[in-house]
Amino acid sequence: MRIGSLGDMAQSYAMQSRNAALKQDIQRLTLEIASGKVSDVREAIGGNSSYINDIERSLTKMNGYELATREANQFAEGVQIALSQMSNLNSAFRDTLIETASSALEASSKTAISEAKSGLSDLINVMNTSVAGRFIFGGTATSSNPVAPSENLLSELSAAVGSASTVDDMLAAAKAWFNDPAGFESLGYLGAQTSLAPISLSDDETAQFGLRGDDPAFREILQNFAMIALADDPSLGLTSAQQTELFQKSTSAVVGATDSIVELQARVGVSESRLETILVRQSAERSALEMARNDILGSDPFEAATELEQVQFQLQSLYAITSRMSQLSLVNFL
Repeated sequence: MRIGSLGDMAQSYAMQSRNAALKQDIQRLTLEIASGKVSDVREAIGGNSSYINDIERSLTKMNGYELATREANQFAEGVQIALSQMSNLNSAFRDTLIETASSALEASSKTAISEAKSGLSDLINVMNTSVAGRFIFGGTATSSNPVAPSENLLSELSAAVGSASTVDDMLAAAKAWFNDPAGFESLGYLGAQTSLAPISLSDDETAQFGLRGDDPAFREILQNFAMIALADDPSLGLTSAQQTELFQKSTSAVVGATDSIVELQARVGVSESRLETILVRQSAERSALEMARNDILGSDPFEAATELEQVQFQLQSLYAITSRMSQLSLVNFL
């Protein structure tokens, strides 16, 4: 009588093979549940890899553009903060200068000169601001301070205006020095003459940061502070009347510098708003691409958990059968 179609050795190999297959299924399903993705990508895409490859390329490119946009936005925020600090310094100096110009007290003059010296140093510190290790007002020269220290600036400016005999001549000489390529552009501004290259934000969008430390608005505000800071320079020998005249004639320039800084803040604000809009759009596009990828490669956690439970039950049943078969003997059969 035929009892079984498999010999003991063949049956043992069959049980081992089934055991290995079930363990592989458990490992596959556990990985799918943990990662949320199918383990067999080839089966999921049906052999057509062009679509999923295109999604992966688009996601990689989108991640790069999103990172560039965030860095550009961080850079713009740094510029805006610096401009805000410069505006605050100029506004405080304007109020002091207006009060000094209308007062004949020597103490007021000393206060204005002292504030001009400290304010000039603060202005230069702001202009030498760096964001993520890059100096923001130095153009392509992002690794060093774009503006010379206030002591150097005052020394060079004092030599340039020292031969002037009247306040008007001094102001004219100061303006000429700040506009002279051999003056401020080489001795005061230490950055590059070229602006940063445009930053790519998408296939057809860029961001340009062209504001440098030699911008006319920056030259104007530096000149105003520097000239008042030199009012008590012994080498110039200004009388009290000339100092008062300098305060009065500088007041309108300081007021005008406020408007120039506000205009720069508005320009940067427009760039910030545009960058925020692009960031929102990029985030939405990236989410859409990830959803499309998950629709193809994502695994159903409920289905995977159900299948895992079934495979575990089958493995337990296999162990139980193997255990019973190992206890069979001819004595027990008889």
